[in-house]
This record gives sequence, C-alpha cells and structure tokens, in this order.
Amino acid sequence: MLTQTDGSAAIPMLSAAERARNRRRAPVRRLRLGLAIFATVIGAAVVGQASWRSLASSKLQTQAASTPLLLEKPRFTGVLKDGRPFLITAERAERDSEDADLVRLSAPTLVRGYGQPDSSQATAKSGVYREAARTLLLTQDVKITSGEGYEFDAPQALIDMRTGEVSGDAGVAGQGPNASTRANAYSVTDKGDRVILKGGVRTRLEPRP
Repeated sequence: MLTQTDGSAAIPMLSAAERARNRRRAPVRRLRLGLAIFATVIGAAVVGQASWRSLASSKLQTQAASTPLLLEKPRFTGVLKDGRPFLITAERAERDSEDADLVRLSAPTLVRGYGQPDSSQATAKSGVYREAARTLLLTQDVKITSGEGYEFDAPQALIDMRTGEVSGDAGVAGQGPNASTRANAYSVTDKGDRVILKGGVRTRLEPRP
C-alpha cells in the first residue's frame, strides 16, 4: 500500500500480513545461522577427535615397537646339519627392540645331541642368539663339557647352530681324563672329534695310572 502527502514522496506501507511474515523470517534466519555455527563446531570436533585418536594410536604403536619382548624360561630347539638335535634354554630371553633378529639370553645352556648319550653341553652367564644366521655367542664364564669327560673354560664361544662347530679367539683352558691344555684360540669340529688350538698352546699329558 502506498500513501502520499502534498510535496512528499510516496512511502510504502506494509500490510499486516507482510509485517507478520517479516517477524517470522527473523527467527528463521537466526535459527539457520545458529545451525550453521553448530554444524561447523561439530565438524571441527569430529576432525579433532579423529586426529587425536590417530595420534594416540601412533604413539601406542611406537611404544609397542620400542618395548622389547621378554620371555621367561625360553626353549629353542632344532637339528644340526649332522642330524643331532639341539636344545637352547635360558633364564630369560629378550628380543632387541631395533633388531628383531637378535635375542639376548640370560644364563643360557646349549645341549648338542639333546637326548643322546654322547651329548655335549655349553653354559654361560650371558649369550646372544641370531636367528637368521643361526649362531649363538656365549660370553662370561663359558664352560663346555663333552660326553667323553672333557671340560673347557673360555671367556667366549661362538657356536654355529647349523654345523655344531664351536670356536673362540679369547683364550681357552681345558682338561680331560689324561691331559690338560691352554691356548689363545680354538675351534671344535666333527662332533668334537677334531680340536684345533692356536697361539700359545700348552699341553700337559698325564700317564694313565
């Protein structure tokens, strides 16, 4: 509706219905704005929660990967190249967190020819077993005994778990039923039938009674 007075421009006048529609539109606009803000906040919260979960999961995986695997009273069994079964036991085994192939052993014991009458045994305070190379390195107070009654003491012994060969380059002292010996290095092959001593070898033979 338009009204006009003398000397003035026409001023539009809103009808009652139009004024009612305008009154209804204002709350609707505010509601739409509120819903848009609410949706934005919810979206940000969802993204934030997903990012937090991803970060937490990554942190847990990192912690799990850096935590070494510990085993109490482990047992490793297998068969040597010559057909003899072997058994490795220890008080504790710890797999390295960075090198999964490396297993550290506390108080390890190796039995070659496990379950057989001519078995030999090696013990130490500590050891390192490499699964891929199948080698066992014994260190600290290594003692090796054979079924024939020979005993050897050495600072270390490297044992090839495929062939059963034993070697060391940090010295060895041994004794048997009729002899004792010392050397700077040694190797034992052919199921213990062949012993090679190197460097500063000293052997003492004792006559049979």
